[in-house]
Amino acid sequence: MKVFLWAEPDEAGQALPAKIGKDLADLMVIQPPDGIKDLSEAHLAGMDIPALVERLKAQAIPAASLIKAQTDKRLAELREKAQPILEAHDPLALVRQAIVNQGYGGDPAPALICFLAITSRLLAMRPGAMPVHLLLLSQASAGKSYTLMVVLRLLPSEAYHPIPAGSPRVLIYDDAELQHRAVIFGEADSLPAGEDNPAASAIRNLLQDHHLHYDVTVKDPNTGNFTVKKVRKEGPTVLVTTSTRRLGHQLDTRVFSLEVDDSREKIAAALEAQAEVELNGAAPPDEALIAFQGFLQAQAPWDVVIPFVKTLAPLIAQRAAGPRIMRDFARLLSLVKSVTVLRQAHRQRDTKGRLVATIEDYVAIFNLVGPMYEATLTGASKELRETVKTIGEMLDKGELITATTLAARLNIDRSTASRRVNAAIKRGWVVNKETKRGHPWDLHTGEPLPDQGGLPAPDEVQKTWERLGSVARKNKGETESATPEPIDILTEKELCCTDGGDTERVFPHIQKDDQELLREVII
Repeated sequence: MKVFLWAEPDEAGQALPAKIGKDLADLMVIQPPDGIKDLSEAHLAGMDIPALVERLKAQAIPAASLIKAQTDKRLAELREKAQPILEAHDPLALVRQAIVNQGYGGDPAPALICFLAITSRLLAMRPGAMPVHLLLLSQASAGKSYTLMVVLRLLPSEAYHPIPAGSPRVLIYDDAELQHRAVIFGEADSLPAGEDNPAASAIRNLLQDHHLHYDVTVKDPNTGNFTVKKVRKEGPTVLVTTSTRRLGHQLDTRVFSLEVDDSREKIAAALEAQAEVELNGAAPPDEALIAFQGFLQAQAPWDVVIPFVKTLAPLIAQRAAGPRIMRDFARLLSLVKSVTVLRQAHRQRDTKGRLVATIEDYVAIFNLVGPMYEATLTGASKELRETVKTIGEMLDKGELITATTLAARLNIDRSTASRRVNAAIKRGWVVNKETKRGHPWDLHTGEPLPDQGGLPAPDEVQKTWERLGSVARKNKGETESATPEPIDILTEKELCCTDGGDTERVFPHIQKDDQELLREVII
């Protein structure tokens, strides 16, 4: 079938070829004469419509060519705007600085982790891989929403899709595209709940399997019969939300829970930053960073390989305390890959066209999320260990332990202290012998905490990787070298279009098919 599209000269009309061309590889685009919007106007102008249509069909442009030209133009514009970031030694450092410049007080790590999590939307996903879905967790007014707002100001609008508080099924019935985008639920209460809820199951499938499938029974208004409406949305999609409590078990295992610091030191730093903004104002969002994310978005998906992954996996397995590590390991790899994508201008490609991550990319993630992964690997976070240790010290001194006294010792909010105690009780490291609801705690020490163990240090990964590479080369009878070369790297001469000029890779669906065209349609 040969299909012609009459593209009206306004902005909406010029955007149609890209939308329709995704599904019609052989689409031809008709550009109307100057001053003519559509066939109705041509008729009113006294034109010979059959002759006009035949002439315009003969002059029609393949949508593939038009899409490529539009994409190349857009990439060139974004590349020019993003040039300061592309030329920077480390774009990740610029992101950190941009977060601070917007008035973010205290350690910017939570915002930086959130930025990298949303960047993971751009990655190519194989079966079993996962982007970094994120839950920002803390008591009310501790800065969850502000952290998210600061990050979103550094992203173009096409990078994310906000879902305001409302029906849990909004995401399912919303017609917004989700592929390579982050979905922002301002409050986790807006997410479909319930382990057996079909809508919740559809969301979980989107997060893990990278596509949303949801079937709903609807009544046909014409016949009165019930039919099945199939809702299908392609990912990968990153979920980011905030909450004062953990999510349901099924959803909780699919998200990375990031506890936002609500200590007095953090509050003091936030107040100081607010005072500085009040006096001198905050820096506007960095336009170059926004353009940089748009530049990356236009080329998604980004295929990244981590050459030392076979070294990293057994080192983490030695430290793991439960099966959840399998999902968290997938998220760890996506975080490393996100750093690689940000540093893509300084990374090599292998012969399969994949960006090659380096140990330095792992170092960045190790420094950012090491404490979070200690909780995943051992079940005991740094904060939980501190809480259990303080409870033991207070018991040894015969001090009264309440949420208020414990919070004062830990220099945190009362509700945070209660949440940590409940978590310690659940894991058996603290025992509450008071069984009556609503009565004060009667806390005692429980099982010993597991040995500390987080992510393997970067130098351990590097040395193990080099050692294994050396053994492999000896087994093959090859000469030793300083570092292993597990994958084939493209030479500079072989490498092309690393800066995003390859629109054939970006839009593979626009390749021309030589099959015989059976009939013609004008739309």
